[in-house]
Amino acid sequence: MDFDAKHSSPAQVDADVELVLSWLHECGARTVTDRSTSGGRHVLVPLAANAPLRVDNLRELMSLLADRLVTFDCTPMLNAATGCITPPGSQCREGGHRRLDGPLDDAIAAFNDRSEPGVVARLVAMLGGGTERRHLTPVAAVTASLIQDERLIGAGKERRLHPRFHRATPMPAAVEHFATAGKLDPRWRTKSEARQSVITHAVLRGASTADISEAISTDQWPGVSAAYDRYGKQTPAAIERDVNKALTWAAANAHQFHVIQHKNKHTGGDGSFLKDLVRTNWLARALLWIDREFSGRNRPALQAVVQALAYGSALAGELVEGVPVVAIGGRSLSHAAGLLSEDSVWAALRVLRDAPGSPVLLVAHGTGRDADRYALTTPVTSEPDSAHLVRARVEPVHPAWSVLGLRGRAAYELISAGLANNVEDVLTRAHLKQSTGYAILMDLIVSGLIQRDGTTLALGKRSLDDVAFAHGLVTVATDRVIRHRAERLLWQVWLDRRFGPPPPDIAPEREFPLQQHVGDFDSDLDRYLASVVAEGPRDRDPTAEALELLHDQLGAVIVGRDSP
Repeated sequence: MDFDAKHSSPAQVDADVELVLSWLHECGARTVTDRSTSGGRHVLVPLAANAPLRVDNLRELMSLLADRLVTFDCTPMLNAATGCITPPGSQCREGGHRRLDGPLDDAIAAFNDRSEPGVVARLVAMLGGGTERRHLTPVAAVTASLIQDERLIGAGKERRLHPRFHRATPMPAAVEHFATAGKLDPRWRTKSEARQSVITHAVLRGASTADISEAISTDQWPGVSAAYDRYGKQTPAAIERDVNKALTWAAANAHQFHVIQHKNKHTGGDGSFLKDLVRTNWLARALLWIDREFSGRNRPALQAVVQALAYGSALAGELVEGVPVVAIGGRSLSHAAGLLSEDSVWAALRVLRDAPGSPVLLVAHGTGRDADRYALTTPVTSEPDSAHLVRARVEPVHPAWSVLGLRGRAAYELISAGLANNVEDVLTRAHLKQSTGYAILMDLIVSGLIQRDGTTLALGKRSLDDVAFAHGLVTVATDRVIRHRAERLLWQVWLDRRFGPPPPDIAPEREFPLQQHVGDFDSDLDRYLASVVAEGPRDRDPTAEALELLHDQLGAVIVGRDSP
């Protein structure tokens, strides 16, 4: 968090920092602060391990803090491309250096111990947030609906958060004080924010609309009851609306409070597929072929995709005259390829399909709900030796490589399998240039996956599972599964609309309107996507499009057409 003294005084900066520190500590945060020679200050909050937050997860919190703290600058935390702040000890523009507040040992301890889980979500709830309405694309809207179905139970006024996400701690003192006495705290600007904070905390502890309505109608929460006085007879509807907002927010953020236990072993596969000699031999030859035909940035992604194809074939494929054949989509492959992005998977498949002598042959294009079908053919390569067969593991690529970068996978696997124990062996066997290889090994050493003793390389104290846990990749993978389910549901809706029988009360010529508005979206692109969901992609006439473009952009008169 960045606090700027340019348009205010250092005293105001100090006041804002002390206020936000009190809120952060109340929510279980560990903090480190420093100050510049100009009077500006930074507050660093080392989040708990397994807290996979993105910019969108922080946007509402940043807005809430900016409304309350005069000198707070939320820009660095909302810029995913270039947002950053300088750490303690850095040089200041005005001269001098940023000075750490307190002993260095305390700062080191804060980053070692880290904050409690759910600090961001707790702070939003405490400040009365959780009411921000977002305009969602069709996929995002269906994804949110699926998440709610999984994390909320009951119906109507008895709908509540699933018990596995309930908070067991009592409400914060300030929240409880407003509920019982109606006393506003500086953390809230209005009584509406204060009452929403009470409702959100109650929802996080398992309350439903019926439970909250009863508490408000009795003497249990007189402060909240008074905050609803202005609604008069509409009070029940207002309460239900606020509870529904809190339930929606709680379902979307419940994973921040839910601590996923650290598993000691990656469970991508049970190891039984390693005995599949046909697919193991194919994968070894495919990796050899990629090493021979490709170099540079594309190779690690191609290797991950062919391993995912081998694993997918072992799970759901078949052998046709001794050749593995599998029908599998890019979304499924993205999971088995170490959480590689879907676009990267599709790009890799295009490269593999188009390359002469490729071990991946497209035998049937996907139609409807059926995925593309691939034959895993044997490429012309040298005979794989025992080292290549050891590396050819018919199992998912570990998701930790989505954080570390796939380029280091080959070097790590060589060291972990005992096939290389010095730099020269790694560079040779992994087909790496010297400069690239040294950079990769340094990354692996810094991450703790390997360690170096002179010229000898060995496994480090951290494992791939440790990296995956620290970055919350279980949650990331779960979110991707839910999003893929939403995309498949929308695809099914489109198929049903496009090819299903028309309802009996709709004339055939009006079966598919030109465009159907779905929801309220931020841009023309979203509206177009919504119409595609409703109608499917429409055939385009390039000549007509060019004429329309000339008319719209240059004011050209189109002769012979019904146009202005």
